[in-house]
Amino acid sequence: MNWKFLKTNWFTIALVLLLLVAIGRKFAPSKSSGSATPSQKEQPAAKIEKYTDTEAQAMLDFSSEAPAKSAKPVADKATSIAFVRRFEQVAISERKKFGIPSSVLLGCAFVNSTAGKADWVNRTNNFFALPCSSDWEGGTAQIDGRCLRRYETAWASFRDFSIHLTSQEWYGGVKKSAGKDWKKWAKELSKRGVSEVPDFGKRLEEAIQTYRLYDLDEL
Repeated sequence: MNWKFLKTNWFTIALVLLLLVAIGRKFAPSKSSGSATPSQKEQPAAKIEKYTDTEAQAMLDFSSEAPAKSAKPVADKATSIAFVRRFEQVAISERKKFGIPSSVLLGCAFVNSTAGKADWVNRTNNFFALPCSSDWEGGTAQIDGRCLRRYETAWASFRDFSIHLTSQEWYGGVKKSAGKDWKKWAKELSKRGVSEVPDFGKRLEEAIQTYRLYDLDEL
């Protein structure tokens, strides 16, 4: 091939060479290292975000844990205040009739029912978790293996609790020694088994102080 031939046919030769290069690239095996979008097999496993996927499931799924009862309810500030306002007049009325400080009566309802948030309250209207008894002739409900008294109205629950307290043998002595002192009432009631709530006496005092239930004793 002489220089004259190349000079005359350079364009044709260039096209042939470009065509051969293109064909060679088309059939040449590709290298994974140069790929901008690796195959699904090569892609790393998706990173699990904190508190999602497995961890979130563990936080929400309690099936692997032992307790059979539902989680303990929690009453926020708004719910607690609404509860106090709902029943403050009932507590005042019961105090005037039975002599139990309004603060103590309303505090007992507050603590025992978690300000009405306990799951059994809507089913029973029982704000004091009073259990069934041999002489109880009213309605009943089975809650977590316990038999609780069931009332037609919330007011009936307060009235029955007032009757329940005043019918106890120790009531007269407590009323005489405690008088109008709600702190003494709280300490005495914590010893009398009127609630299954842990640290009942302490929680009763906290509720009375936090929501100033003692003001009701003067109305």
